[in-house]
Amino acid sequence: MINYTCVKCNVEMRCLKNSIPVIHFMNNNKSGGIDVVAFGDMYICPKCGNKIVGGFGRPTLGYDLPEGYLHALSKEEYVEIKR
Repeated sequence: MINYTCVKCNVEMRCLKNSIPVIHFMNNNKSGGIDVVAFGDMYICPKCGNKIVGGFGRPTLGYDLPEGYLHALSKEEYVEIKR
């Protein structure tokens, strides 16, 4: 098991949520469709609250999420990346 350490506080981070989707939208636009989806684990620092996502498997190209999936999730339940 990997243990992540907060660089700022130098304490071990705790797992906040497993299998959080990390999503890249085509042309950085939600209406353009999804280009890449990977799933990782979100960790949080118990002191300062900094969050990271790590422990990725292989990204899934052209992953098709069920209709309305993102609308059902709050912003804390997925991470959007931009290129």
